[in-house]
Amino acid sequence: MKWNFSIAAFFAVLAMSFPAFAGFGIYSVGGKVGLDVVQSNDTRQLFTLQADVASVFTPRLHLELAGESGNGADLDGTNIQVRGGNLILKYIWPNARRTAFAYLGFGFGVTRIRRFLISSLVNTYQSTLHLVLLGMEKHTMQGRLKGFVEMRFIFSDIEDASSIRVAFGLGFNVKKP
Repeated sequence: MKWNFSIAAFFAVLAMSFPAFAGFGIYSVGGKVGLDVVQSNDTRQLFTLQADVASVFTPRLHLELAGESGNGADLDGTNIQVRGGNLILKYIWPNARRTAFAYLGFGFGVTRIRRFLISSLVNTYQSTLHLVLLGMEKHTMQGRLKGFVEMRFIFSDIEDASSIRVAFGLGFNVKKP
């Protein structure tokens, strides 16, 4: 877990070292509903709150913070609760009218998995690497509301917990991207 903090601190220092291109503030906030599929019998439903909090190096490179909560079953069918957070660096491509955006990204996260066993609760912490394979945002004409869908691959330090996530959601733009 120490390396997750180190990596986050590294990106923060890099972002602050380029003040001409860094724009700190809340660009957008939103919520997503998603499904993580590890294997056919191991799925997790997730709700995520996210915020784009900075543009880094260039106005097209955004930093996204997210917290997530969910539940599901693990590989042996045990019910689990999932809580976590992640930090994603995403590169966006706008269309000519800036009403639709495609994005790719990567980032790091930490997840706590709580298993309900017969006589006790067991907590497991894992670090994760997130690769956003494809993301799409569609903004309203006024530019305030947006809908989005994304697909990401999540590598876990626990080998059998890597997954594919599909999520969709709605958000609110505070600043124009």
